[in-house]
Amino acid sequence: MGVQTGFWRIQQDRPVRIQSTAIDYEKRLETLIETDCSIIAEPRRWLVIGRQVPTVHGGFIDLLAMDETGALIVVELKRDRTDREVVSQALDYASWVQDLQYEDVATVFEDYQRRRGNKAVSLQDAF
Repeated sequence: MGVQTGFWRIQQDRPVRIQSTAIDYEKRLETLIETDCSIIAEPRRWLVIGRQVPTVHGGFIDLLAMDETGALIVVELKRDRTDREVVSQALDYASWVQDLQYEDVATVFEDYQRRRGNKAVSLQDAF
């Protein structure tokens, strides 16, 4: 059974349900979150350290971020997939991420910065 979420707007002291609409592409949502992680992370602050990060399992993590404690966060967006497929992929990615060393994470960040055309900033400085 899927999880349902609803949003309401208060108009003239009455709740009015906001009709949900599908986001046209996963990539669009990925870009929105990459630009402003507070969409899903508030009040925490996350530093995006990678986008479409290749893993040893042959997949690509949509977004890889780090929170203020240094914990790694996998952000994986799915549309039209079964719960089983989503959970399986999330477990694969989590098992890969938990074994990363600092040097691995720093390399992911450096690659991400280079692909975005940003100045070379170390992970330590960005964090």
